[in-house]
Amino acid sequence: MRGWIVAVAALALALGLGVGLWKHKPSVPEVNAEQIYSASFPDLAGQKQALSQWRGKILIVNFWATWCPPCREEIPAFIEAYKAYRDKDVVFVGIALDERDAVNQFSQDVGMTYPLLIGGEAGYGFAEHLGNSSGGIPFTVILDRQGQIVYVASGGMSRAELDKQIAKLL
Repeated sequence: MRGWIVAVAALALALGLGVGLWKHKPSVPEVNAEQIYSASFPDLAGQKQALSQWRGKILIVNFWATWCPPCREEIPAFIEAYKAYRDKDVVFVGIALDERDAVNQFSQDVGMTYPLLIGGEAGYGFAEHLGNSSGGIPFTVILDRQGQIVYVASGGMSRAELDKQIAKLL
């Protein structure tokens, strides 16, 4: 009987820790704008693109991959939001943690029109630097016009959440 109680208690503890980690919301890191804007990654054509080209705009940076189901689920909301806000100095940038060919094919298949960069291993490190301590994707960071991180999200984002966060910055 005592063994069962210990086993049930251990299982409850493990489940509690698992749920806690699953619901972990990353905190906004202390990263200055220059550290963010100095980053650059190749685009689908292999040309280096610096994040500094979007300085002064509201910047939504999404780390994703074609093999990630939650990433694939949120992308239609990102496409819609990009179309709705691009005339208001809101820029979406997808940093793919994936192979260029897979990203290119997927982006064509779903109609991704916002800038896409290939992050590779450096992309994982950059995401961690921006607050992704768990290393999971999708991971989204929103910067205000001054380049300060104002919001981070681990896991998929809905269109409603995107609208809510963007509205605070317009």
